[in-house]
Amino acid sequence: TQLANYRRTPGKVLVVDGISLGLLLEHFPIDFVQAALLAPAAVASRCSPEQKAAIVKLLKSSANGRLVAAIGDGGNDVSMIQAAHVGIGIPGKE
Repeated sequence: TQLANYRRTPGKVLVVDGISLGLLLEHFPIDFVQAALLAPAAVASRCSPEQKAAIVKLLKSSANGRLVAAIGDGGNDVSMIQAAHVGIGIPGKE
């Protein structure tokens, strides 16, 4: 699978869209978290506010003492930013 291939190449940023994230969280949450924790950064685009907050909470619960940061530029990022250990809001076009 793509996640298995990703695990074999550490150091790459993980990028996922909302549709893919929904499938991953529903069917492969453990595999997704393991892959995300290998990455120096994870980027989620075109996700719902609920998905954004869910991924931050899932990573926080699995991070084993590591801090989870969330960066957003709009009102739909507030729940994600609040769920993170470190939340950063950037003034954007939204």
